[in-house]
Amino acid sequence: MTDAAAADAAIPDFGPAAAPRIVIVEDDAAMRESLVWLVESVGHETVAYPSADAFLAEARLPCIGCVVTDMRMPGTSGLGLIEKLRARQSLLPVVVITAFASVRDAVTAMQLGAVNFLEKPFHDQDLLDLLNEAVAETRGTARACCRARAAAQRLEALTARELEVVRVMAEGLRNKEIARALDISPKTVEIHRQRALAKLEVDSAVEVHRLIEAATDAAPCTVWPDLS
Repeated sequence: MTDAAAADAAIPDFGPAAAPRIVIVEDDAAMRESLVWLVESVGHETVAYPSADAFLAEARLPCIGCVVTDMRMPGTSGLGLIEKLRARQSLLPVVVITAFASVRDAVTAMQLGAVNFLEKPFHDQDLLDLLNEAVAETRGTARACCRARAAAQRLEALTARELEVVRVMAEGLRNKEIARALDISPKTVEIHRQRALAKLEVDSAVEVHRLIEAATDAAPCTVWPDLS
């Protein structure tokens, strides 16, 4: 393996360290090629589709990146694409571009969760600035996703009783108070508490509280969702 190939192989597909990938959905071939050239000129990988339906059929979403879609296309429109992505809880940012802008369409796109709405012709740098913001946003989402997954996996290692004990413990209760709350003996609480802390690799109620928060409050991971 060459040094370049080894470097590429070392870049993960998912998580905050993944390489950005910009999805371009545009039915006009010339415009699609122009967008690909523009985005790749600043070093981002692209994957392009002639329609929203073609993109949805493949259902491959990047972990870090953005969707750039035309508004009006045969089949599913740009607005329809955003609706389908959001219905499946995709958090991937979407930039809508169109030659037929209207206030109503712009408002609808933003209400559906589009990060911006650009009217053709637009300045190349305006689009690139939006893509850079989207990449930064998705890196933050990926960090939260990975923290949530790691925390959830650690909590899943606990038995049902151990989880009950640490959840009450995370509220700041002492062993006797936990025992009364769960109607078990303080000795039983201590046994489950020690086992749970060892599995979670933490030492205090504060750390348990942070772990539970990380597992429940972070954004859900929506990479590779089922878009069928």
